[in-house]
Amino acid sequence: MLFPLFLFSKNLVVTYFPLETHLVNKIAQKEVRAREITSRYLDTYKELPISELSKLANTKIFFHFGLDVEKQYAEALLKYNPKLIVVDISSNINKIKNNPYVWTDPLNLRAVAKNIYDTFVEYDKSKESYYKENYEKFLDEIDQTFLTIKQKLNSCEVQNIYVFDDYWEYFAKRFGIVTTFREKKNLNVTEISQLNEYTKDKNITKLLFSKDDKQDFITSLTKNLNIKAIEDNIFNDFWQLNILDFTQHLTE
Repeated sequence: MLFPLFLFSKNLVVTYFPLETHLVNKIAQKEVRAREITSRYLDTYKELPISELSKLANTKIFFHFGLDVEKQYAEALLKYNPKLIVVDISSNINKIKNNPYVWTDPLNLRAVAKNIYDTFVEYDKSKESYYKENYEKFLDEIDQTFLTIKQKLNSCEVQNIYVFDDYWEYFAKRFGIVTTFREKKNLNVTEISQLNEYTKDKNITKLLFSKDDKQDFITSLTKNLNIKAIEDNIFNDFWQLNILDFTQHLTE
């Protein structure tokens, strides 16, 4: 029998970090208030107090992106609640090998939205029309975001960018941008000269970095190569604002 998910409480789903909560709320809205394992994304598993783990496991669904750290938490939660429904919202997406960051391609969010929608409809059938309405609105938002990004990128000359990580590979693949990976190490004079020539030849004007990268190294590299550094964080809470801000910085 299908159980009524939200009969007694709305605190019946769990996510790993706020970005996932934001996406779940796009479909469920007032019908759910998710508990989060962490208030900001961390890539390492940390043991939780038994009381906290038990509280999180006392839910109906664990929505996650299939990240390695999330799989570890899924195993831990299932030990406390074998009936917990574990949903990988990145399912049915054509993935880049060893790269789970599917949400940087806005069109992948269509599949994410469907995975969330299908789950709520399966376990809370009585509110199907409500979820469907929210789902369709979210699809419209995704499509409009995609078109906005495409128009901005079509009107600029950004074709190649330097990166230290593979966070934006789905975005780059979708919009035809070539990423050139750089090691996080200081360069000697000869290396800088060679890299300068390569940078000019490929017309690379942007470098992506994260807040965890050493600022003095970033400053030195961008100054020597005469390029602009863009701080990015794909794990920010609001997917649309994050990706539109990134696009804006990329095209400036």
